[in-house]
Formats: sequence, C-alpha cells, structure tokens
Amino acid sequence: MTTIDIHCHLATPPARPPVEAFRRPEYEPYDYFMGQDSKDRNKVMFPTIAAKLTNAADRLEDMDRMGVDIQGLATFVSEYFYWAPGPAAAESARIQNDNLAAIAAERPERFVAMGATVPLQDIDLAIAEMDRAVDDLGFKGLQIGGTVDGRNLDDQRFRPFWQAVAAKGVPVILHPSGYPEGHRFGDYFLTNCIGNPLETMVAATRMIFSGLFEELPEIKLVLLHGGGYLPFYASRADHTWEVRPEARAAIPDHAPSHYMKRLYYDTMVFQPLYLRHLIEVVGVDRVMIGTDYPFDMGEDDPVALVEATEGLTDEHKDAIKGGNAARLFGLA
Repeated sequence: MTTIDIHCHLATPPARPPVEAFRRPEYEPYDYFMGQDSKDRNKVMFPTIAAKLTNAADRLEDMDRMGVDIQGLATFVSEYFYWAPGPAAAESARIQNDNLAAIAAERPERFVAMGATVPLQDIDLAIAEMDRAVDDLGFKGLQIGGTVDGRNLDDQRFRPFWQAVAAKGVPVILHPSGYPEGHRFGDYFLTNCIGNPLETMVAATRMIFSGLFEELPEIKLVLLHGGGYLPFYASRADHTWEVRPEARAAIPDHAPSHYMKRLYYDTMVFQPLYLRHLIEVVGVDRVMIGTDYPFDMGEDDPVALVEATEGLTDEHKDAIKGGNAARLFGLA
C-alpha cells in the first residue's frame, strides 16, 4: 500500500510581494497573538526548516525515514492573504498554485498537488482560481482557512463558493492560521496548541449547525489535526441538538454526529488512544495519515502511530495509510 500524507505545507516566497503593501500585523491572528517567547523560539526553529518548507527536494530523505511515499502538497497557511484586495490575493494564489503544481509535475511519484489556495475574500475570483487549479494545473483539492477576514465559513456570502465546490467534486482541506479571538493565547505557544484545533472545531461546528452539509451533502471537507476538538466531544453537540430547539433549526432531522461521519480527518492526534477514539466516532474510512510537515508541531512517525492503534485490521491500516486518501483525492 502506498503511504500518502495529506497534511503537508510548502511555502512560496514569490507569492508575498503582490500583497505586501496591504499587510497589517493584526490581520494574521496566529502571529499577532503569539507571545514574545514563542516568536523568539520561531527565530531559532524556522531556519532549521526553511529549505524543507520551500524546496521539495530537501524533503525526500525525511519522507523515506518517515515511511511516506507521497506528500500531498498544500500552501503554507501564512500565505492565504485573505485580508488583501481580491485581485492582489488572486495574483498571489496563482503564483502559489503554479509553484506547487510544477513541483508535483516534476516528481509525480513523490508529490501530488493537493491543496490549492483561492482568494476567498472575492467569491468570483476564488471560484475562477479553483477551476484553473483543478482543470488546468491538475490539483486534487483546495486548502482554506477557518475564517476569512473575520467571517465564518457558514456565512451566506460563501454559499456560492460551497455550491461550486460541491459541483466540482473536489475535497476541501480546512487548516486554520490561528484563532481570531486569541488574545488569551499569547503564552505557552497556545496560539497553536489550542488556537488551531479550536478554530477547526468552531468552523466545522458552525458549518454543521448551519445546515450546510444538509443542503450540500456532496461537499468533501477534510479537517486536519484530527478535526481539532470536534470528534472528541461529539456527545455534547448531540445533547445540545436534543435539548435546544435553536440548535435544530437548520438540521431538524439529524444530530451533529451524523454530519461528522460525512467529513474526513487526518491522524494528527499524537496518541494511539485518541486515534482509536477518532476512528470509533467517524469511521475508519474517514481517516488518513497527516503529519503537518515540516513543522515542529508535526507528527514525525505517522506509520508507527497507525500501527500502534489497537483494534485495527491490516485492511484498516492500509486504508488509513493510503487507501482512503487515494480514493478521496482520486489518486487510485
């Protein structure tokens, strides 16, 4: 079985100049709410991964050591640039997507263009770039943040985007870049430790309760970091739906956990116990290997994590290692 990592980042420095004039520190919550001690640590950490973050050839040795045959390349989340004017963000997205597609084309046996970025602050431009990335560049999916310039993904303004995604049939990977209300997360690297998985949970929970997946069941949404906290307190969401009529307004027929089983998740939970729980909640066919490569918060031995998870048959392990990703992203 080919092992496929669906959670990998590749930065594109030339994509920054088109939007640089519009940048303000408060536009990037991940960095804005980060404490000085964590910023100082990043000054030490980033030089150790800079080559791997920007150059795919520098990844091959690590991939072999980790037992990863194919990386699904997606943008670096600090390069969404949702705060820039639509045309500038669209130009930046084109540069990023061209770069990832070219790398995947050079080494198709090791890399797949999996997560194109799109300028979601302008829906028409976002749909146009999705079509170009998928139809012309061969991308297998998109990658987006948990909010867009402060707007939730269940906001009605994004419905045309989700309708286009559903019609296109491509998976959408959700990867946050911090938590917009992260003023309490400055210490202890909580901007990442809590902020990113919390943003995933909030975004996905709102999308579920809004009725988005009832309206558009064809959407294929992939939640990284194991879905954040979403699958680990599914029972509270279901209880809320049972006792509060406002929680049932848009989804009167099915509890939230019904929709959680329609989504997809990576294995980035660090513990076999938690991976086992994730599988029990959402199903073994919804889970795929992810590493968050090349960052220090990533999983360095993803295959061992799967192997150490109790109750999995060899068939289940093969599905998580690569079979589920191959099916979802059309790589089989």
